[in-house]
Amino acid sequence: MNSTNRGANRAVILLAGLVLLAAGLSAAAVGALASVRDGYTEQAPGVVSSVTEALKATPLGGTGHSWLWLAAAALLLVLVILFVVFIFRQGGGHTRTLLSEKPTEHGRTVVDSAVAEQLLQESLATHPELVASHVSTYAVKGSSVLKVSVSCRRGVSPADARDLVEAQLLALDELLGSSIPALIQVSGGFRVRTAGATRLA
Repeated sequence: MNSTNRGANRAVILLAGLVLLAAGLSAAAVGALASVRDGYTEQAPGVVSSVTEALKATPLGGTGHSWLWLAAAALLLVLVILFVVFIFRQGGGHTRTLLSEKPTEHGRTVVDSAVAEQLLQESLATHPELVASHVSTYAVKGSSVLKVSVSCRRGVSPADARDLVEAQLLALDELLGSSIPALIQVSGGFRVRTAGATRLA
């Protein structure tokens, strides 16, 4: 229901997890296994020597420092920028406009999403079957879609709670004179979730 790219999220989490897992297993192996520790002790001086020679072979003018350090810093900076952009692109998808009719000779009708959200929440708040409710509006493929999340009291059937919300949505449709796509999410004591296709077509 928002602009978050789930595939990208999972890819980043998987990559970070694999890197941390590999680093952790490597550190544990060096500390716990004598053969690995001995191999690390033997190879470490050679690796350090190779890196030192590579840095000496790539001087940056007369500074006495290697340009590889600048390249590494630039690469890290690019990665940081990409991660920041990725973070700020998460979430979103909310819209302030629920309904916007095409302009006619009499003008144009625009319904703010806050109107429908407040009407629905106030109406749902009068029903004792529900503990809490939250209504939000998202832009999905160019259309405004309502997301109605409700928590029902223990002992209340999630199907009954869904039907109750459905009735309120139908009443809203009659008030606005237009059928608004909606997604209903119902949760209860056992964290049941109902996300049916409620007039999404």
